[in-house]
Amino acid sequence: MKAAKHGRFGTIILLALVFASALLFATLVTQGFAPLWRTQIGQQALDRWLRFRAHVPEGTPMARAGEALPQVELADLQGARIPLPAAYLGKPLLINLWATWCGPCLREMPLLDALSASGTTRVVGVAWDEAADVRAFVQQRAPGYPVLLATPTKANATLFGDPSGVLPYTVLVDGKGRVVRQHVGPFESADELAAWVKVD
Repeated sequence: MKAAKHGRFGTIILLALVFASALLFATLVTQGFAPLWRTQIGQQALDRWLRFRAHVPEGTPMARAGEALPQVELADLQGARIPLPAAYLGKPLLINLWATWCGPCLREMPLLDALSASGTTRVVGVAWDEAADVRAFVQQRAPGYPVLLATPTKANATLFGDPSGVLPYTVLVDGKGRVVRQHVGPFESADELAAWVKVD
């Protein structure tokens, strides 16, 4: 009798594993790896792999979760120098690296606009693009948050924790200037973004 119970339990476990494997396979076939990268563990794995692939020399200033964001001064669209994150201390700050030619960056902009309008988290866009192109884009599109300009170099990208230069790339900084987390790729929904910006 006891052996029969163990046999049924083993069968149930085996069926559960087969079902989970089939579900994972079906997800990969129909949607690719995107759903896996949406999880926190997937984001951490992707971020670590991109950093490893970029071969960042030891001692290079780079944003890392739990540490202070390296100080950087970037120009706004009028040419004024804005210190990051110093100019935005006191509330959580979402820094979004983007470009006018980046389709996924542009698709997530309405989500960032809504987050900025909510007042719970400050949002700053850092454009990796030519200043004239960014000014023309902002004049037409007018995001509801400040846009700063950065020269698209590996050193600048590395400061924000993005040495591979993947766009969009987002950094969440707490009110004291410490990096909470980073996100590779676009946000797909307001719910995903709202859950991601929660600071404990």
